[in-house]
Amino acid sequence: MDSDAAAGAAIQTGSGSQGQQNRDTDELLDPVLFSNDNGAYKLKTVPAFSIHLLISTIISCVGIGLATLFPEDRRCEAYFIMLYLRATFWVITFLFDHFVKKQHDNLRMNGYHDFHRETSMQKGVPLQIVSLWNSMLLGVQALIHHYYGNDFEKHCAEGWLSPISYITTFNVAENLLLAATHGCYINKVVKFNKAKLAPDVLRGADRASGSLGLMQPGGDTAELLERQADLISYLKDHTYKINQKLHQMQTNVRPLRVPQIP
Repeated sequence: MDSDAAAGAAIQTGSGSQGQQNRDTDELLDPVLFSNDNGAYKLKTVPAFSIHLLISTIISCVGIGLATLFPEDRRCEAYFIMLYLRATFWVITFLFDHFVKKQHDNLRMNGYHDFHRETSMQKGVPLQIVSLWNSMLLGVQALIHHYYGNDFEKHCAEGWLSPISYITTFNVAENLLLAATHGCYINKVVKFNKAKLAPDVLRGADRASGSLGLMQPGGDTAELLERQADLISYLKDHTYKINQKLHQMQTNVRPLRVPQIP
């Protein structure tokens, strides 16, 4: 009786393990439906864009304070402080751009190719604006030093026509432009995150067939090829993840020995 009970328990345990393994296998065999939680992916770039805009605003406020509150004999010092802040802000923007690009690459690999293309230009705008502004500012500083020459320190105390006023004006103009572009981008991302959309390939038969190769007469062939390339990259990434999970399951599964019934 004891051996029969043990055998029955072992068989029941084996059946339960087999059932659980089948359920896990069913999930692994569908690379798209189980690619993310509830078929929704959230883009985590809103805090980064908000912090970047905040830093730009702080630098603008510092420039206004230096231009209005610093005494005339220290306006050259204020000018160099703003130059150091501009250089630091470019480094921050470079790191910020790297983070944003990584987040958008993850978005694309999770199957949201349409939104990735929709924001492909906006994600790189901050670095382009800051780099362009620094280049323009470098040209202005070259003109200032060339025109003022040895009288540069004397011209630092010229009130609203001093170099600190020029650089502050440039920074405020850049800050207003960043506020407009960042606000537009943040609005799009917030709407995307709230929508909790499934990957593109799962949203409608027309969308899926279009990505696979069907196109209306007169359609954009370049866009179709781009969609196909995105879909191939998406499926390759999920195939790799599935192979890893299957390999992990195979290494974890051990043969179950069922006691023989005498």
